[in-house]
Amino acid sequence: MEKQQIEKINNLVLYFANEIKLFLGLKKMAKLFYFVDFTSYELTEKSITDLEYKAFPYGPMPTDFYKHITRMEKEGLIKTEISNKKYTPHTIKPLTNKVDMSVFSEKEKQIIEQMKERFKSSTAREVEMTAKNEPPYKMVKSGEIIPYHLAFYRNSFDEMSLGNEDLST
Repeated sequence: MEKQQIEKINNLVLYFANEIKLFLGLKKMAKLFYFVDFTSYELTEKSITDLEYKAFPYGPMPTDFYKHITRMEKEGLIKTEISNKKYTPHTIKPLTNKVDMSVFSEKEKQIIEQMKERFKSSTAREVEMTAKNEPPYKMVKSGEIIPYHLAFYRNSFDEMSLGNEDLST
């Protein structure tokens, strides 16, 4: 895995962990990654993290997600905890507030910010259900890889709205 890809994954986790305090657990983080990557691919024909996604019963998931979370814990960047909160069984706590957004292009920053705003108050279950209703997830069987090119079917189904901000320029 390239250093730039690891830096993007690390900083994406740290950004969301520092910016989203409500309901941020492992499931919600994984779904935020899905929305960031598939929105980026839909708009630019390139994902942000280059991670591979599979369809699971609980929605799309980066195949190496837990490996990256474990690595970041060992590196002292984050801490995951089992929570007693109903809507966040596992929380992700940043151990640093230093997020290097310079690893992302301006377009990537716009997409990341847009997804943060869209889902910051949503529970993991709400984000999961939104992801499971997307065409890329619906078009593959459970356990199969979700090809990035399926992102182009998202708006044609009117499943995704990026609001009034035009991210295509």
